[in-house]
Amino acid sequence: MTFSVVREKLENLSRYYTLEQGVLRWPSVFMLPGWLDAWWQSFGADYSTHLLLVCRDDTVIGIAPLKIKEGVVSFIGNNSVCDYLDFITASDAEDDFAIALLDFLREQEVSVLQLETLRPDSVAAVSVAREAQRRGWVLDFTHLETSAELELPLDWEGYLGLLSSHQRQDVERKILRLENVAPLRFDVLHNTMASGTELDNFLQMMAGSRRDKEQFLTSEMRVFFRRLASAMAGYGMLRLGFLYVGVARVAGVLYFDYRDRIYLYNSGYAVQYADINAGLVSKLYTIRHAIAEGKKTFDFLKGPEAYKTYLGGRKINLLRCDITVNPV
Repeated sequence: MTFSVVREKLENLSRYYTLEQGVLRWPSVFMLPGWLDAWWQSFGADYSTHLLLVCRDDTVIGIAPLKIKEGVVSFIGNNSVCDYLDFITASDAEDDFAIALLDFLREQEVSVLQLETLRPDSVAAVSVAREAQRRGWVLDFTHLETSAELELPLDWEGYLGLLSSHQRQDVERKILRLENVAPLRFDVLHNTMASGTELDNFLQMMAGSRRDKEQFLTSEMRVFFRRLASAMAGYGMLRLGFLYVGVARVAGVLYFDYRDRIYLYNSGYAVQYADINAGLVSKLYTIRHAIAEGKKTFDFLKGPEAYKTYLGGRKINLLRCDITVNPV
């Protein structure tokens, strides 16, 4: 059994991706080839790609989607638009992958391996960090922020049963308050229907709902969102949900549907409906829609917003790991 590490071009990454078969596990939407390519086109100008394939004999057992700048190697992406980052590996090959990768990086005279944003169960935070520690390399783990996720029950009543009696009453009261204005409707647009003009309408709603979101949505970021929407629509994973009160579109939710997991990426609402909680109710309807479609997990993604735990999300600590690579 022999191991090798070879360089690959980012534009060739999609040939290693298959959704339903193949040995490689693509751990989240943020690691899919289309997502990485959209990020690179928008924000990669200051870096060089360092995308590596780790092979066992003639089989690819892992991919390290890395970039490099001034001797510092990090994941392609960043934590402002990529909530979770990690390596892509085959099942039960994580430790072999870590050994081969770290051997290669040391030979390439990489000085620092800077890994963020990591879930505690990621390959980076477990196998790669453990192998670096075994070698006596210096590791610095830092808590970045939290995400939140919810394991979905079989029906809406089951979801309400997960909440405390006070939360349940409050949720039902908020929905009823909107229903008393006019009948509610939640429409979900899929893929190409959720891009183009509809995506632009959502971005306007998103920017108008909060000052920090308006500042976040620079012209460069809007281009990224459009590239991302096109890529995710190509995978069949793009979703855009709009909540209506009567004929008025009052809130929107941009999310991705990947392997029975819903990734709530961003949201917005019409400010004139803020006092009757249109934004929160749109997220409740997104959860209800996910349950009706039989999804397993609702991922609120990173950020400290209180509504995530209020709606039943369980907090997960996200990490950064800086590894100082010892020279040969």
